[in-house]
Amino acid sequence: MRELNPEKVKSQSTYKTDGKFYALCVNESKRLLYAGSSDYSVHVLDSSGDQKEVLDRWEKHENYVTALTYVSSEGKQHVVSGSYDHQLIWWDADTGAAQHCIEAHLGWVRDLTYIPASHQIVSSGDDMVVRLWDASTGKPIRDMKGHETRTPQNHVTALYVVAVSTDGQFIASGDRIGEVRIWETATGNLVQQFQVPVLYTYDPRQRKRSIGGIRSLAFSPDNRQIAVGGIGQVQNVDGLAGAATVEVWDWNEPKQLFVAEAEGHKGIVNHLHFHTQSGWLIGAGGGSDGSFIAFWKPSDPKEMSECEDSEKTPAIQTYRVKSEGHIHRFCINSAGDRLFAAGHGKMEIWSLPVE
Repeated sequence: MRELNPEKVKSQSTYKTDGKFYALCVNESKRLLYAGSSDYSVHVLDSSGDQKEVLDRWEKHENYVTALTYVSSEGKQHVVSGSYDHQLIWWDADTGAAQHCIEAHLGWVRDLTYIPASHQIVSSGDDMVVRLWDASTGKPIRDMKGHETRTPQNHVTALYVVAVSTDGQFIASGDRIGEVRIWETATGNLVQQFQVPVLYTYDPRQRKRSIGGIRSLAFSPDNRQIAVGGIGQVQNVDGLAGAATVEVWDWNEPKQLFVAEAEGHKGIVNHLHFHTQSGWLIGAGGGSDGSFIAFWKPSDPKEMSECEDSEKTPAIQTYRVKSEGHIHRFCINSAGDRLFAAGHGKMEIWSLPVE
């Protein structure tokens, strides 16, 4: 296996924006990036970093663009966007024309991902529904329901994230109160659920509100584990001053395998990805300490699966890169040597030395 060296990770290029980028996807065949913005549009950018200006802007949404995925099938290329305006829009990747506009959820659209194996798209919204779509036509296929519609304190909640196993057979979803659910893609049946309570904080005294939740999910390359990210317990719910926290679970048991933090960084882990070329787990986010990209790896991959003592945590190698702002989303190219990070005020391209 090729090895990623986190100590050599460097920023290569930056696109500046007056607003915030909440979503990102990449089209490697055209060397383009698509970033969902707080200005209600999709920004089209050069993924090489050579051109620092926005190449195009696609405008049709009526609120923040918070989710994006790239779809390619039978010679046709689309970008699908989701927004706080409750809509999904299918854009022609060649022309930028909006081809389908669908009222997708009765609430903010939080996340969106493509399932190449079945040519489907899965979305999550604040109606607490996970919804499966035909990626070509936008026709709804099935709904997956079961996440609680209110917090235990009877406040509004949110369904922040969905992730798909590498073989496309399973969908994971995570909500504000710290529950992860695993669904079978072909049937919509619930096959597992578990709680990660450290990622949910409720202040019952001063503010009487909650913070945190499951903000990021990623299946391991062999689909046996799932990484869960967010923010640890927070003393002040008006800020992001809890530990950036990740747990990795054997989801079939379910059993927690290890817990890791970003070297003491205070913030929230908004995105997770297993680097398939090296086995490192990469996370990114931000908070009171600025933005970060963090790297976690067990000392022995077998130890993570074979640890029988529930109180024993395998040794974890950790490395963290700090930056300014707040990262909401990142993508990694197929070669595994470049990371594109979208966030507050910028989209930044990072080199990932793989040797």
